Formats: sequence, structure tokens, C-alpha cells
Amino acid sequence: MSTTPQTVISTDADLVTLINVFTVAPGRQAELVAALDRTTRVFFATVPGFRSANVHASQDGTRVVNYAQWASAGHFEAMLRMPEARPHLAEIGAIVEQSDPKLYEVRSTHHGAP
Repeated sequence: MSTTPQTVISTDADLVTLINVFTVAPGRQAELVAALDRTTRVFFATVPGFRSANVHASQDGTRVVNYAQWASAGHFEAMLRMPEARPHLAEIGAIVEQSDPKLYEVRSTHHGAP
């Protein structure tokens, strides 16, 4: 059994999931993906309560989705209040045209036949 932290998509997981859909100008998608990757490695991954992050890039080049898990809504909200978070959030904000961050709970999961 692996002890490496992983994304857990389960109705039993005691987590909250941040799903943030970013809209970017054509040609800026790779820049945002790189910024999210860098910021997650150097900052978010060090914050108490952070569990995982997954960055998805749309094939049309106009959207990036960040699927991140936190121990609780309180942990996520505490991160937003950290002065250290401001430059990272500002960097991301300067790249995107629009973002729609929301916290979610997993209510059901489904899998195809093996």
C-alpha cells in the first residue's frame, strides 16, 4: 500500500474539494498551467490542510480546471487569509480572464467495467 498522498475521490473521504474553472485568453493556457504547477509545489503543498491538486487543460486552449483537495473548508479559508498567499494568488489572477472557485463534497462516484 502506498503512503504517498494521492487524490481521493470517494463519498467517504473526509475532505473538501476546490474546483476552480479558469478562463484564459488563447495562447495563455500553458502559462497558467505552469503558474499553478509552480505555485502548488512552492506554496500550496506546504500549507496545513492541503491534500492534493490536479490541473486539467481543455483541449480548445481556453480553460484550465484546478481540482484541489483540502482537509476542510476552514483550512482552505485560512490559506486565503495568509499574507504569503497573496503574491501567488495575484500571479494567477494576472493570467486569467475569469475564475469560478467553489468548494464541493463528493456525493457519488461511478466506474465502468474492467
